[in-house]
Amino acid sequence: TTPPVNNRPNQSRPLVIIDPGHGGRDPGAVGIAGLREKDVILPISLEVVRILEQQGIQARLTRNNDTFISLEGRTTMANGLNADLFVSIHANAISMSRPDVNGLETYYFQSGRNLANVIHRNILQRLNIRDRRVRQARFYVLRNARMPSVLVETGFVTGREDAARLRDPNFQRQMAQGIAAGIVEYVRTNRL
Repeated sequence: TTPPVNNRPNQSRPLVIIDPGHGGRDPGAVGIAGLREKDVILPISLEVVRILEQQGIQARLTRNNDTFISLEGRTTMANGLNADLFVSIHANAISMSRPDVNGLETYYFQSGRNLANVIHRNILQRLNIRDRRVRQARFYVLRNARMPSVLVETGFVTGREDAARLRDPNFQRQMAQGIAAGIVEYVRTNRL
């Protein structure tokens, strides 16, 4: 019998899938002054991957430009590559009539709880952003990825405080540093 095909690039280094949500025909949430989720999270995601690669961790993006990928396509990629971790990056939204709602939320479904806690803490250590806590949720990408998975909501595009910051390349870079630092800490602590 032939062994199962493993598309994983390098067996000896941990592999993290970074998933910038939405893209292409799906802008994601649209907030204050037309701020689009997909435009905020792609630069954050690209920077996370750059930092992880610098730290010797393999990282792959579900999309590296403004293209649409189905939810199924995102988890199929992670599962097919037999990734160690899956981190989906988003920006949150609520009614435009609630600009007072701002802050960071990190979600997990089952096995991602520790990963969510570590990433959340690392972001809060670096950024002045309201803490809306780590929460459990049944998002498709969390339920269907076969490895510890989290979804980071980097702030509210509809929030008065968050929207201004999410537009700022410096804030995007710091957010990426927090997410990446959390992933690196988790990988090293768990000896992946």
